[in-house]
Amino acid sequence: MKKILALILALVMVAALFAGCAKDEKNPADDSNTDGKTYKIIYVTPSTASDFWSQVETGIKQATKDYEAKLGIKIDYSVMGPAQEADAEGYVKAFENAIAAKPDAILTATLNIDPTVPKAKEAHDQGIVLNFVNCGLGNGNDGAYAEYYNEFYYCSNTTIGEMAAQAFLDAMKAENLSTDAGVIGMQMNMENAALDFRMQGFADYMAKEAPALKLTDIQYNGNDSADAQADAEGTISAHSSDLIGIYAGNNVTCDGVCAALRNADMKDGVVSVGVDSDDIEIAALRDGYLSAIIVQDAFTQGYKTMENAILTLTEGKNPEAEQQVNIPPVIVTAENIDSDEIQFMMSPYVK
Repeated sequence: MKKILALILALVMVAALFAGCAKDEKNPADDSNTDGKTYKIIYVTPSTASDFWSQVETGIKQATKDYEAKLGIKIDYSVMGPAQEADAEGYVKAFENAIAAKPDAILTATLNIDPTVPKAKEAHDQGIVLNFVNCGLGNGNDGAYAEYYNEFYYCSNTTIGEMAAQAFLDAMKAENLSTDAGVIGMQMNMENAALDFRMQGFADYMAKEAPALKLTDIQYNGNDSADAQADAEGTISAHSSDLIGIYAGNNVTCDGVCAALRNADMKDGVVSVGVDSDDIEIAALRDGYLSAIIVQDAFTQGYKTMENAILTLTEGKNPEAEQQVNIPPVIVTAENIDSDEIQFMMSPYVK
């Protein structure tokens, strides 16, 4: 009888052990269960050569470091993507490769919505936590295809355009330029349902605050700085007598505009505003060829995107109350560029 009781007790203990293991698997949010666990997370970047997307990745890496230490977990992190933003086919292929690697989460941004949507659905259907950063499947917070992703951290493109217009008018005032007449060149990298709001936001703000100023048709350069330079040179030549300045909607475009302005030695009496920061824009700002840069907080966008993916995985649910979160930009000028806050925003590093 004692042997039978001992055997029953042993079986009960074994059953309890297996029950405990099953509980661990179903409750990954328990601190004791996540400690030491590894999560595979891939960042699919639109461009491995872009300063902006590198800044996003710096935020991703900082969040990885912070949460590995905070939660005692391990992140198996990798990045993939085409060299250039213009390589839409390369981006889609990288997304496909990321899905095939069967990660726990994918972080990405897309400049080509239509071919990305089915890939997002595929990732979602496979149970992969999918977070978008900066450029998602819709226009800002419109919620397009929200059923296919977990979270989206972005910077409102309408706000960027409006802030660029205000910076432009502020610079005109500083240069004692009248808003009673004049032409502003409009340049952008490519037609994109989301990025077009940067141009429309600028145009709408100008129409309200300085209706006498005329805007050229938007010139698209295919995300090529050499083409952007040629476009800017054409604008300078065509409107030499009444050109007030140029608005460049992204950093690749602005690089070309800055080169054109330098070659023409146009700094005094000319106002030009760019978006996003890189070494060429910063040098142009310091040298007086650029009046202001509208700088997104790429580091924070990247940080929040990775932080959210980690917390979603470890807590078993998305911790954000809203599925689309706006991370506002700042206006950078020669007056504030050397502040610690602006310096870190434009040249972030992993601490």
